[in-house]
Amino acid sequence: MTNKLTVKQKMIFDFIQNYIAVHHVNPTLKIVAKEFKKSIPTIHQYLNSMKKHSFDPFQPVGAFKRNYSLGIIGYGIVGQAVAYGFSNYQIRVYDKYKPSDTLSSVVKNSEFIFVCLPTPIMSDESGIDLSIIESNIKEIVKHTNNTDKIIIIKSTVVPGTTARLAQQYPKTIFCFNPEFLREASFLQDFINTDRIIIGAANDSVFRRVSSLYQSVMPNVPIFYTDPTTAEMVKYMANCFLAAKVIFANEMADICIALGISYEEVKKMVVVDRRIEDTHLDVTTSRGFGGKCLPKDLLALRALAKSKGVDVGILDTVWKKNLTIRRNRDWEEIPFAVSPSFGNRDR
Repeated sequence: MTNKLTVKQKMIFDFIQNYIAVHHVNPTLKIVAKEFKKSIPTIHQYLNSMKKHSFDPFQPVGAFKRNYSLGIIGYGIVGQAVAYGFSNYQIRVYDKYKPSDTLSSVVKNSEFIFVCLPTPIMSDESGIDLSIIESNIKEIVKHTNNTDKIIIIKSTVVPGTTARLAQQYPKTIFCFNPEFLREASFLQDFINTDRIIIGAANDSVFRRVSSLYQSVMPNVPIFYTDPTTAEMVKYMANCFLAAKVIFANEMADICIALGISYEEVKKMVVVDRRIEDTHLDVTTSRGFGGKCLPKDLLALRALAKSKGVDVGILDTVWKKNLTIRRNRDWEEIPFAVSPSFGNRDR
């Protein structure tokens, strides 16, 4: 059956299949690379070549094929993306504002519980409101205490939140797994992600969550770290993108003052491999809006200031955004601002 594979491909194929048979989880690409003394990109190439011949070593056969059961708490953009990405498995959904199963039935019948709930910014810009997360976790743990179920937090929460919840509920297993989705293409972004980050307290939790992801995304790099580091990754990424948007707006203003085309300048700048061609468009609304970038920048800024850290760059980025942004749409998006929605005088 595997005679279409090269000798090396056959060895890798057999190693992965045997690993799954023995350990009942998929090996990470790092494990495979170490076994064959190859780099991870080289293993990627071998796997892609196998898939061209319709051989996917990460798909276990016979009795070893898993049928995961997933629960999703909150069915907005993130919850829908999780359901889409793992659509081959048993999916149960609880959402307070939509027709769905009960929270207890979802948790009781799921091995992995993805928490995909909103974390709105406080109306005074002092941070984010975690009350929705905390109230739901309080109910979820009634059915996860003293079990091997894993609560996977995908909601963007300030660094230290998952560790605090794990300390508060020591009989439940927690993990933080950030999402990197754009609202315009959230389904495709989930399945075409360029990395998966798993913030877990121990190897066992990491292997189980990693195995789940590798069953549908076998070639995506997976990073294993602690929950707080994983939380910080999401904030650093979004705050950098926010700063990039403001930088682009300032460059556009300079181009206008010089009487030249910003778009022409940008086209030649982004050829540089060090500069990604994203978040450099200057829209008619100017600056950045939506739910994610304003919320995450303000949340990290508030956390940093509570720790006595000078965040002059974040202060400047936000101040400039308020100056140039014509449509403060985050003030109108449900669950983006707490406790109230709507425009506010500043």
